[in-house]
Amino acid sequence: MPGRPLHKIQCESFTRGSKFTKQCKCKGYYQKTSKKYRCKFHGGASTGPKSIEGRIKAIRNLEKFKNKSDTELYEWIKSKKYAKDLS
Repeated sequence: MPGRPLHKIQCESFTRGSKFTKQCKCKGYYQKTSKKYRCKFHGGASTGPKSIEGRIKAIRNLEKFKNKSDTELYEWIKSKKYAKDLS
């Protein structure tokens, strides 16, 4: 089939247990940022939205907050203990 590799593409990271001499044997997925193949363990998870606009957009997707306005969502985010220096 076109577009499919014949063999599994391995993650291009090296394992710490081998003092960085052996390559990881997990299936790799192409990462746009590093232009390399990384597995689910070495790829790094998303840390979520950082800007206030991004947080509001993410919270708006939740069923509980569908009908809330931007100001109500902003106040709710600001009331949380993990919200740092939102001005």
